[in-house]
Amino acid sequence: MTYTLLRGNFVIRYADLPRQGPEPDGDTVKFLPDSPALVETLPRRSGHPPKINRRGVSVRLEAIDALETHFEETHQQLAGADAARDELLRLLGFTNVRYWEDLPNKVKSADQDSIRGHVLTNGVDANGRLIGFAYAGDHPGADGASVFLDPALVDASANGTLLAGGLVYPAFYATLPAQLRTHLAEVSQAARRKAAGIWPGSAADPNGAATVTGLADAEGLVMWPKLFRRIVPYLAAGFTDFDGFDAWLRADPVNRDDEVFLLTKLEHGNLHDVIKGAGQQIQLTVWPEEFIIAPDPAPPGAVVKPPAAASR
Repeated sequence: MTYTLLRGNFVIRYADLPRQGPEPDGDTVKFLPDSPALVETLPRRSGHPPKINRRGVSVRLEAIDALETHFEETHQQLAGADAARDELLRLLGFTNVRYWEDLPNKVKSADQDSIRGHVLTNGVDANGRLIGFAYAGDHPGADGASVFLDPALVDASANGTLLAGGLVYPAFYATLPAQLRTHLAEVSQAARRKAAGIWPGSAADPNGAATVTGLADAEGLVMWPKLFRRIVPYLAAGFTDFDGFDAWLRADPVNRDDEVFLLTKLEHGNLHDVIKGAGQQIQLTVWPEEFIIAPDPAPPGAVVKPPAAASR
């Protein structure tokens, strides 16, 4: 499948607003494109326009999900979350990155506030972020050019490197071409077999349920981040066990119970089909590379820009 090349700068600090800058994590980084108008032409899978301004737009790295450094005033196991973030910034070329003590997700200083790089993108997600693969340095192609993305080029991306190192979980959306999904599933499985990165500590997965008696337990665990992002609001709603988790997911098919396609069964389903919760026990029942997540549906009246026809 062809992706659109965007040249520009990755940005981690605003010199004029040092305490109000971006908050990079292991799968999201700010990007200031050389040609902002190109961003407006990208497919809008969920009907939402890109959230871009004079400081740039966030890039959500395709195919991976890093432990949360910050999510609704919570976080996941910080050793793993910070390791993914730090490696992403290193791969993009940033050095000597330091954070504010009272604002631990904002960059206090670094050798570079911004650095040249490029993104291969195939659209905009429901949160107005670019979906794409991130690379350090300039690309020889023209801004806005179509680039055919094959497994070798994916492996050279920050996304592929993080997945191969076991620093992130896979998260495969329907926006990812099947050839790349199959390849990246093998990359993730190889990292898990080698017990690389986060995998030795992974919990709430097909190898066994995790015990979660409250938010503090969830914050200390290594688990698939989307599951964590469902547990946090569930506990915040006052639930004290997971007996009602299935019903809670089903009650909101857009924001909670994502539509999925189960690759091992070749069946359509929802997130509740791959999660089991009861009492204080919770787990993902299949590995995250074994299902495809559908993008959020477009709201009524939204203008959806479809992707251009793929070509070689």
